[in-house]
This record gives sequence, C-alpha cells and structure tokens, in this order.
Amino acid sequence: MSKLLNHIDQIELRVKALIAENKRLQEEMDRREHVIATLESDLNDAHLAIKEGEEAMNALKTANAMLGSDDYKTKTKLKINALVREIDQCIAQLA
Repeated sequence: MSKLLNHIDQIELRVKALIAENKRLQEEMDRREHVIATLESDLNDAHLAIKEGEEAMNALKTANAMLGSDDYKTKTKLKINALVREIDQCIAQLA
C-alpha cells in the first residue's frame, strides 16, 4: 500500500511540475507574441516611411524635371508631349 501511495505522490509531483512548466511556457509565449506584435508595428511604420520617402523623391524629381534641369530634359520633353497628346484627345472629343 505504501508503494502505491509513493507512486501516487510521484505522479502528483510530476503533474505539478508539468503544470508549472506549462504556465512558464504560456507566459513566455505571451511575451514573444507581444514582441512580435511590436516588431510588426515597427515594420509597418518603416514600410510607410519608405513609401512616403519614395513619393517625396518622385515629387522632387518631377519638380526638377518641370524646372528644366539638364538631368531631366528628356523626361520633361516626354511629359510635355504626353500632356499635349492628352489635350489633343480632349479637344478631338469635344469637337
């Protein structure tokens, strides 16, 4: 009988240890999920900042092209030609 009680005590200790380990792992998982959420938020912010930077860069390139800088003369001519074609199409539709 004492052997049986001894086995039951050992099983009870193992179950308590498993419960404690489960709780510890759950807390660790919660911490890591929080870190992941924070990192995802930071990543989204970085993507947004990159997109805004690209838009600003394109706006600056377009402004330089409109000013007629030497680097963008071809781009300026192409843009003007495209605008003229659009205007011609609008006039043709109105006529």
